[in-house]
Amino acid sequence: MSLDWAVPEFPHRPQDEQVVVDVPDAFLTRMTKGPLRTAQPPNRWIRGAVHDASGALVEASQKIGGLGGNQLAQADPARVKPRSDARRLEGTWLYGGHWIGHFGHFFTETLTTLWPEPEPVAGLVFHAYFGGDVGIAPWQSQLVDLAGYPGDPIEVVDREPLRVERLRVPSRSVVVNGWAHPGAAAVWDRVVTAAGGPAPDAPPRVYFSRTSFNAGLRAAGRPTRTTEERDRALDEVFGDAGFAVVTPEELPVIDQIRLAAGAEVLAGCAGTALHLSAFAPEGTRVIEIGDARSPDVQVPQQQVIDHLRRHPSVFLPAALTSTEVAAALGTLTGR
Repeated sequence: MSLDWAVPEFPHRPQDEQVVVDVPDAFLTRMTKGPLRTAQPPNRWIRGAVHDASGALVEASQKIGGLGGNQLAQADPARVKPRSDARRLEGTWLYGGHWIGHFGHFFTETLTTLWPEPEPVAGLVFHAYFGGDVGIAPWQSQLVDLAGYPGDPIEVVDREPLRVERLRVPSRSVVVNGWAHPGAAAVWDRVVTAAGGPAPDAPPRVYFSRTSFNAGLRAAGRPTRTTEERDRALDEVFGDAGFAVVTPEELPVIDQIRLAAGAEVLAGCAGTALHLSAFAPEGTRVIEIGDARSPDVQVPQQQVIDHLRRHPSVFLPAALTSTEVAAALGTLTGR
């Protein structure tokens, strides 16, 4: 096991470029989904994309999937027949990709599609991700506001298609589990600035605890990736090593962002809480602890974030005992 700080590489070499496509009289197909008969992921398809006035697919509107166990592949036809009776939005709107309800994927995938420098638009248009009851949660609205579009109307295309007088379509700046483009970092930096910058009283070392979050899952009868004993032991180990033990989901979104932006070292088990390192500047160090999902290697999406943000990071395997984790922290932090 190496305990050397190192900026990780992207899991996959970038295979696209950042582009913005202007689409007059755009047609957005409704969101649909279904299974794929495959032996391994991706095992589901989704459809819902932007097409031009002639019905030709605008590929920049599609999500690139299938990497690192991602289970969804976008399968839009190359050409459709735009429906003349579809509801129409007037003016110029900005397309933001998929409206994802998961907190970590929202700020790493959805929000980062808004990477072009903000300019006045009539509103923002997204596609639903899983379909069904698509809501706009307060925290989602808040993040969109911080990204440079405060109070702008939000439309989410789900069961019915939509036409837009003029639609600006940015390509995705984050390909989940694959790679990312500089536009993603620009969005995260805009969010930090709009949130007020790094918290002046942010502790230099922060450990994102999973104890409370997992307790809620267990109470609801849902599985967790670490045990109750492991959660408590890690809280104690990091607290003894001088880390502030933080329960991020109990903090307002702005406080989470400013906390991550102000810390010198961020630590936590693999997953959404540690993805908050996206809001941390270059040079912030990241310690990731493995769990049942990824016991031996860093989660690919964390690699994407830490490479783009130039974060020196270290991965501690799930098999390490709390005593071994404590010893590793002593080596890493000089204690």
